[in-house]
Amino acid sequence: MNLRQRSIIVGAVLGAGLGALGGYLFTRGAEVLRDERGEEEVSLQALPPGELVKIFIAIMGVLRGVAELGERV
Repeated sequence: MNLRQRSIIVGAVLGAGLGALGGYLFTRGAEVLRDERGEEEVSLQALPPGELVKIFIAIMGVLRGVAELGERV
């Protein structure tokens, strides 16, 4: 396995782990409602569009930083 393949696998594993942690933290703080069948669902009213834009911009900034770090190596 070459360096490129290892980097992709490590990035995928780290991304999955961080995504799972982010989902856990989000649902812990979000408003969770029960529907008529008793299943839990997340209320999207807890997410103002401005907050979603801030999160998207922050994620893009992190990805840009990682890409620039790869160019320096």
